[in-house]
Amino acid sequence: MSIQLSNEFIEKYVRFSNPQYIQVYLYLKYRFDTDGEIPSSEAVSGELSIPADRVNFILGYWLSEGKLERSGDGSLVFTESDTEKKHSRPKLRKRSDPKMRPSYKSSEIEAAAEKNQVLSGMFYQAESILGHLLSGNDMELLYSFYDWLGLPCEVIVMLLSYAAGQGKTGKRYLETVAMDWSDRGIDTFDKAEEYISELEKINSSEHKIRSILGIYDRALTQTEKKYIGSWTRELKIAPELVEAAYDRTVENTGKLSWAYMNKILVSWHENGIKDKSGVERENEIFEQTKKSRSYKPKSEKSKFNNYEDTNKTDYASLEEELLNKMLDS
Repeated sequence: MSIQLSNEFIEKYVRFSNPQYIQVYLYLKYRFDTDGEIPSSEAVSGELSIPADRVNFILGYWLSEGKLERSGDGSLVFTESDTEKKHSRPKLRKRSDPKMRPSYKSSEIEAAAEKNQVLSGMFYQAESILGHLLSGNDMELLYSFYDWLGLPCEVIVMLLSYAAGQGKTGKRYLETVAMDWSDRGIDTFDKAEEYISELEKINSSEHKIRSILGIYDRALTQTEKKYIGSWTRELKIAPELVEAAYDRTVENTGKLSWAYMNKILVSWHENGIKDKSGVERENEIFEQTKKSRSYKPKSEKSKFNNYEDTNKTDYASLEEELLNKMLDS
């Protein structure tokens, strides 16, 4: 049995998509043609050695592209046509719009889900990611992300997967993140994936910095978060450079001083120092400058030092002359 792909599919996806997406799609095709059903994300994760949350991202992508859809019992199936299905989606909320989330009737949400397979599939995936059946309030919240904030379903799925990975799935947290993503214009799968990758790097850097500073058993204060956020997000400073700044701070002040350490890091950033080797070069230049300033060579005698005052009175000669006059008289 062979897997057939249309020319349109190859032209659009195989040439430009992430290879992992194609790998998952082909595996789903194979299993569907062989077993008559698509395996769960956990099964796909185990077979392909891809993290389950990553598989959920990819399934959300193929759902949004109209290659997969949800059947009546909630299971995934391939669409009858290999052509892309497009569903209308609201535009992203403008910043000037009110921040208050509107309320929706359950009948309104159900009607929208019946008309839009992608929206319906998003609700099913949300249950899988969150690990429980969605309540009426849950569905209203998620639907607001789609209708009010204008986030595409695949982006909402990625948002949920990211939040679940952080262990933060409370309604207030989800809404805060959704509003932030909307404000940032994260309206495609690729933008969401890129932003999540950036967040993961920042979180990894923050964890390393906490370890460097010996902060394990307490939460960061708002001031500390502000400093670390500035270093990791704005200045893009590597943890190894923070470690070097911390060592110098303790050496010079005898303690952890956030303000002092920040001045060091900002100075290094402005001078183009990006790693420890740059710090070492700066130290060498500093020591050389210090030595050159402290070195004072012996100066040769100047003309002033060799100058003899011809007008200077020779008291010895004068004394001898007076003595001779006295003897003569």
